[in-house]
Amino acid sequence: MTAQTNATLTTQHLPALLRAAQIEPTTFNEAARTVDVVFTTGAKVRRFDWLRERYYDEELIVTPDAVDLARMNAGASVLNTHDQWDLNAVIGVVERAWIDGAQGRATVRLSNRPELAGIVADIQGGVIRHISAGYTIQAMEMVPPELRTDGDTTRWLYRATRWQPAEISFVPVPADAGSGTRAAPTPGTLPCVFTTRAAAQPQKDPTMDEIQAGGAAPAPAITPAVPATAAPAPAVQDTRAADIADLCARHGVPTLAAGLIRNDSSVADAGIAVLGELARRDTAAGGHRNVARIETVQDEMQVRLAGIEQAILHRVSAATKLDDNGRQYRGLSLIEMGRDFLEAHGQNTRGLDRMTLASRMLNFRAGGPMGTSDFSSLFANVANKRLRSAYDENAGTYAMWARRAPNAPDFKNMSVVQLAGAPDLLQTNEAGEFKYGAMTDGGETYAMLTYGRIVSLTRQAIVNDDLRAFERMVTAFGFAARRLENRTVYSQLTANANLADGGALFNATAVTTAGGHANLLTTSALAIGTLTTGRTSMRLQKGLQSEELNLAPAYLIVPAALEQTAYNLTSANYVPSTKAEINEFRAGGRTAVTPVVEPVLDANSATSWYLAAANSQVDTVEYCYLDGAEGPVIESEVGFETDGVSYKCRLDFTAKAVDYRGLLKATA
Repeated sequence: MTAQTNATLTTQHLPALLRAAQIEPTTFNEAARTVDVVFTTGAKVRRFDWLRERYYDEELIVTPDAVDLARMNAGASVLNTHDQWDLNAVIGVVERAWIDGAQGRATVRLSNRPELAGIVADIQGGVIRHISAGYTIQAMEMVPPELRTDGDTTRWLYRATRWQPAEISFVPVPADAGSGTRAAPTPGTLPCVFTTRAAAQPQKDPTMDEIQAGGAAPAPAITPAVPATAAPAPAVQDTRAADIADLCARHGVPTLAAGLIRNDSSVADAGIAVLGELARRDTAAGGHRNVARIETVQDEMQVRLAGIEQAILHRVSAATKLDDNGRQYRGLSLIEMGRDFLEAHGQNTRGLDRMTLASRMLNFRAGGPMGTSDFSSLFANVANKRLRSAYDENAGTYAMWARRAPNAPDFKNMSVVQLAGAPDLLQTNEAGEFKYGAMTDGGETYAMLTYGRIVSLTRQAIVNDDLRAFERMVTAFGFAARRLENRTVYSQLTANANLADGGALFNATAVTTAGGHANLLTTSALAIGTLTTGRTSMRLQKGLQSEELNLAPAYLIVPAALEQTAYNLTSANYVPSTKAEINEFRAGGRTAVTPVVEPVLDANSATSWYLAAANSQVDTVEYCYLDGAEGPVIESEVGFETDGVSYKCRLDFTAKAVDYRGLLKATA
């Protein structure tokens, strides 16, 4: 028996592939910033052929004839983790590449950009020690399992007989064997010539009788790789397969390719199948998935304004962090920022003096009335952010014990309904009869109030590049708003106005009398004994249906004059002189109270003090903002008479005492 091997040639598009490679830290040259790497040893790696649906071993032939080093020696890029889309990802260049025995070696020079100093130091120190080489294959020999001579007869061997390394990347984890595989050829692939080795059909040797009968031995027949009457030639078949795979990959349905190729479908039939699959997915997703696409983009002018705003805010508040957009305007004066802004809008500023330029800045309109794209509105944004920062830094003490009500939708009167506790449960009779109970309610009414002031940022301040007065004005607005809120809430205690029941918020009249609240102690200087009396009085308060509420004080509110006394009585270090003076108001006590010191109270009385229950137990004083304006806000207007920008700070805020039961006042 004799045998003959055949070979078929086909062309197929392959994507770029990746392989793990080696770095040699000991070759690092600090002066030249170079290091040697081994980008290939040609070792076999396991991959998967998606077109033929089989695993194979890939082997790179490492010889000067097989490896095309043209791109490497022309200065191939050294990348950060194979990023080919960003110039900042280029961290070096290949200086020289060569074949050393069975290894492909290269010397790479690293960039000296300051931002890469850490990466270079880690490479020198051996911290970054993994690299990966990207390459393309131009010619591949496919050896079937039965013709392999390396001892493995279980899978195909694909031997790259002509290939080209394209780039080297430093990576956190080296590329694995399958890192370069693809589901199907994609845009950016390159053609590769495949040579398939195959064994011919075994031929029977002629017998002596056949030779004598025929006069001579016939020439051995060669079986063609594909019979003439079979399907199209292999090259045509593989071109069809590549086209189908490319079609499926471009439309996001790569899983269809294998079945269409296996069923000998034409490219036209494959197109119909792809459209059908896309229609099926579109229906499953709710329809019209491919009809329209909405993209969110940023307007260049808005980005520019955001950078200028950030730079100005950094000048008035150094704690503001700058990103790359804001950093480019950091060293510019206000006039220079305005010139940049105007020229970006097509305004010619050449030859303008500083005063004229300042006027143009403040009065420029991008179109129509003042909007968010105007330079003057930028200062309003800065003012609002600095105002909010100052406002938040100076929190009032009222927020510790008063309750914040839901935002008011408008300026109309708001009614606060107080529900009594549910009526007591009664025992049922023998018939199981339940009796109806009623719930009574009470209520308070109050409305939103508006406060505000106006100041100006002058044209002279812009020309002089002086933002100090502007910053101090805005900061003062923030502090003033918080002080106003504080005074408004505490005025509910000091004014002692009448509630809806006709009685003053604090009075000593028994609750059995109309308007009586029994929550005022007289001649009661702050001490353990008077605290005890106040706690007892609060415990005995009853609801609207005379139900026991069992309230306990949670806050001790005092003027600045009583600050130290309050601390002594609430300190965890309080030591009573006798057993009768055991203090449960101290921190950690069973009825511990938190001291709240407020100097606003001193103007009314330096000796009066207050107890307040937790607002989660019972209503006391509540405060409220206008919906959409929580805290102070700033509005700006370019004035004709003021020669600058006027800023109006507005605060919509109100407060009201809504129930007396959780409050108690004591006077000395």
